[in-house]
Amino acid sequence: MKILIVGTSGLAKELICWGSSMFEVVGYTTPSKSQRNEFNLPGIGFTDDEVTPDIAGTDCVLFAIGSTLIRKKLYEIYKKKGFKFPKLIHPTSVVSTSAILAEGIIIAPNSVVSPNVKIGRMSYINFQCGIGHDSIIGDFVQINPGSQIGGSCVIGDETLIGSGSTIIQGITVGSQATVASGSAVFTNASNNSTILGNPARKMKHFKEN
Repeated sequence: MKILIVGTSGLAKELICWGSSMFEVVGYTTPSKSQRNEFNLPGIGFTDDEVTPDIAGTDCVLFAIGSTLIRKKLYEIYKKKGFKFPKLIHPTSVVSTSAILAEGIIIAPNSVVSPNVKIGRMSYINFQCGIGHDSIIGDFVQINPGSQIGGSCVIGDETLIGSGSTIIQGITVGSQATVASGSAVFTNASNNSTILGNPARKMKHFKEN
């Protein structure tokens, strides 16, 4: 499968590292022409504005962008251009046959997706994550390495779960929320909130990169 990588950050380098046996990279995209040759990535550099399936030589893209809001914005742009968004699941990860996976999701090595889980469009499950039974993961969610989500949880659209976080069974985390790295979440979190700590509490002035 020939793939265009959208993004040039460390996440893109990681994706190419563990996924190179599963696809061929034809190129990558950047926001501006001045940045096209600044990255040590395989293939040809394109800008987001100029690239089309014909120019790239493929209509398949993988998004390696940690920002959930930027990922959503670019998804709409690339969808209008006619690109497709294949699922990518590393063979070391275990995904239940009853799990429902939407377009464009990426599951990195050594993760587990349990029975009856639903994962929305363009969500990224990074290394060594666990998603418990019957949980619902929204669209454009980023779950960073080592995070564990208990059974019957709900994670809203465009939410970031920081590395090494734990969300206990039955918890709801709202849309566009941030769970800071290493947090343990025992109570529900509202939309647009940032929570931090063990036990996690709402923070007024904190933003995870």
